[in-house]
Amino acid sequence: MWFRLAACCTILWINTLVFAGDAFVESQVITRENSLGVNYSSADKFTGKASFSRYPVMPSQGNVAPSIVRFEAGAYSNWHSHPNGQYLIVVEGEGRTQEWGGEVQTIRKGDVIWCPPDVKHWHGASAHSAMSHLAISPVPREGESVIWMEKVKLPEHHAVRIDKQAVPANSVLSVRQQKIIPVAAFTATGDIAKLKPALHTALDAGVSINEIKEVMIHLYAYAGFPRSLNGINTLIETLEQRKTQGIKDLPGKEASELPENYSANAYGNRVRNEITGRDLTHNPSGYAQFAPVIDVFLKEHLFGDIFVRDVLSYQDRQLTTISVLAALEGTEAQLNAHLRVSLNVGLTIQQLSAFVDVLHSEVSADAAQKTQRLLGQLQ
Repeated sequence: MWFRLAACCTILWINTLVFAGDAFVESQVITRENSLGVNYSSADKFTGKASFSRYPVMPSQGNVAPSIVRFEAGAYSNWHSHPNGQYLIVVEGEGRTQEWGGEVQTIRKGDVIWCPPDVKHWHGASAHSAMSHLAISPVPREGESVIWMEKVKLPEHHAVRIDKQAVPANSVLSVRQQKIIPVAAFTATGDIAKLKPALHTALDAGVSINEIKEVMIHLYAYAGFPRSLNGINTLIETLEQRKTQGIKDLPGKEASELPENYSANAYGNRVRNEITGRDLTHNPSGYAQFAPVIDVFLKEHLFGDIFVRDVLSYQDRQLTTISVLAALEGTEAQLNAHLRVSLNVGLTIQQLSAFVDVLHSEVSADAAQKTQRLLGQLQ
């Protein structure tokens, strides 16, 4: 039995005896990702947004049920246990897991975790990175394969806490992240002719409709409403075209409800200080002193009302921002600042170098050269 895990299409290959009708036959079964369906986590069992797709039961094992579980940044399960244990294989991103009474452990792409029977534990994404894992759980002959328990109590502001050291130095951009880059860049420049194929490529790679919409919502703060609205209208046209071709695209998650007692000013101020690594509350920039109202707009709308929407992670939002700033002319100062912010939210120099490669191959050589020159100043 083999598992082949590709970045955007996970295919379960089973080369074993497969039951067909009343007889067992020697056969290989391929289950396509788009036939698996997507189920979303319930609030009583998870904190934050997570989804899962159940895989076919492994015929040779009789009662082993695999599934792929996708956690958005900051999302994690309740405490729970498995009567027959569980294997977890991290296939993308970075996460956390903890056994009852133990310390929180970091798990990354390629790691394999064995959870023994009846061991109380939880697992999920890190605060700044989404995480997907393959879960392989033997199903008991009687009863459930998982026993759900109480919610996990993590430190306050877990969802926006940044741990730069938790990201491995050799990490690279996922296929999904790579496809966000040209979508953001061509929307910002208004190049609809290039945006259309970029949208098709992103959707084919598994970027959800809501994630692409959120990219276009986010970038209006940097490229303006006209570019954003033109991009959204192009996305609508693209989706209609794909629908007539019988293509069913993944809708993706909606933004969560606002936190209790949400204050755009307080939230935005905290997020901006966190991701810039500067205390702009007590040491405002020159523009903020000269035009205080623009600083209010930045805090309350961009870093508050937009960043509080959890459809995209902070890293996704930074990739969107630097894609826009790299594609536009006259934005070198802002691009330089946001490359530094990218490091603050956990992106590595290696990932930013990969970002430049995508710019060069899919956007423009000029944008790549400009970004590479600024990136060289950070190393």
